[in-house]
Amino acid sequence: MPRMAVADRRRALVDAAVRVIARDGVAGATTRAVVAEAGMSLASLHYAFPSREHLLEAVVAEVTVQERLAAEVGLLPLPEDPAGPAERALEDVIRDGLERYVDLLEADPQREQALLELALYAMRTPGQRASIVAQYDVYRASAAASLTAAALATGSRWTVPLDDAARALVMVTDGLTTAWLADRDTDAARRTARFAARALAALAEPAPAAAAPAAAVPAAVPAPTPEEPPC
Repeated sequence: MPRMAVADRRRALVDAAVRVIARDGVAGATTRAVVAEAGMSLASLHYAFPSREHLLEAVVAEVTVQERLAAEVGLLPLPEDPAGPAERALEDVIRDGLERYVDLLEADPQREQALLELALYAMRTPGQRASIVAQYDVYRASAAASLTAAALATGSRWTVPLDDAARALVMVTDGLTTAWLADRDTDAARRTARFAARALAALAEPAPAAAAPAAAVPAAVPAPTPEEPPC
């Protein structure tokens, strides 16, 4: 059997750890449980990660990146919208983005379950709180990018600081995630997404139309000087 590259081994172990954490919690993600899930030896894990803590740090980093990408894919307005960018209401664009987020949540609940477990682990573990702060910084940055794109696509502008609107959007996606993981009621999640879109859109207004460039005023043409009669 060919030897696995270190980068591939690390990725396989991180993926296995995510599955174990989603199923058994962080406490259940022992090194032995992770290597059993990955189909590797304990020596393989220690070759890729010096300790379990290093493995969990890699898991947090990987899941955070995946979550950022999922949020951006779900929440950014689609460029191929046939209605045209300025013909759609901001509420509709946000609603569609949140409903796509629900689709992604439904498609991969395991990742979200692991993410919640890791967030609680980071909050309770000395020295790990910085990781959860960094994680939410990434979420808010992604939310701000999505809201900026939505406003530009609909000719809108935010009437509150963008950071505040982004924080509100992150709270919405957090709530959608936790509630859906609890009851798996996708229809209810979509209804909530519609209510949230209406509330978020209320924080914006139509952007003022760009002033049309003033027409150039032609310079006055001096009147011809009448010729003097010949002497």
